[in-house]
Amino acid sequence: MSQLEKLTLSLVAKDRNSFIDGTQLHNDILYKMAHLHTFIFDITTRNVIFSQVILPFSDDVRRTFIERGYHTDCYIDYYSEGINLCHVYSLPFTMKRMYNVTNSFPGGLFMNVRKLSLSDLFIPFEHDFFVKISQAFPLVSQLALLNMWKQQKKLTDEQTCSIIEYSHLVQLSLISAHTDYVKQFLFNSKSHLPCLDTLDVKYQDLITVTDNFTTDAARDNCAKLKNIIFDATPFVYSENFYRYFPSL
Repeated sequence: MSQLEKLTLSLVAKDRNSFIDGTQLHNDILYKMAHLHTFIFDITTRNVIFSQVILPFSDDVRRTFIERGYHTDCYIDYYSEGINLCHVYSLPFTMKRMYNVTNSFPGGLFMNVRKLSLSDLFIPFEHDFFVKISQAFPLVSQLALLNMWKQQKKLTDEQTCSIIEYSHLVQLSLISAHTDYVKQFLFNSKSHLPCLDTLDVKYQDLITVTDNFTTDAARDNCAKLKNIIFDATPFVYSENFYRYFPSL
């Protein structure tokens, strides 16, 4: 390992007493790699119980990498005591996957990412957040959501929002998401999914959003679906179901 020249590290750690930062990585691992010239990383630390009173900011974590010559970005979420998250990653980001993206994600451009997970256990994802995500990950083909919080910023009938384009999205998982996010992605007025092939969703949510497979609001984004994975398979599908998903 001391002869290693390139290291790619994707890591999720939890239940520690500090966030993983550049200082710890150097002292524990990197100093042993004298020939290392390329270090690509995506590191998430969650649920840290801190011993110190003053909690670190994202700039503090980022600085420990920059001081050692690594260009990084970082964000931190503090929800309550012992419930927190620090996500730090190298730039430019060359991995094809990124996980644990929360509302605090600062944005950027990640042309290599094809598989993405969005997760926030305490704050809902609003429409503006998805605008940022679509711009930051323009080539994402697999997307999964974990967020059971109802959206708070509701549009009135007189208000309109920008339609978000997910030009390359093929697989979408909403099985661990609130019903609002089924609307967010499937309603034609909110999102355009020209390549969507596979949907992972709760059956009851789909009934609710499509008004028992009769509303036109989601028809365009559902027309090309070839696979739908439900949390529980119904015994009988309605006649409207097959009309709504003609490509199944």
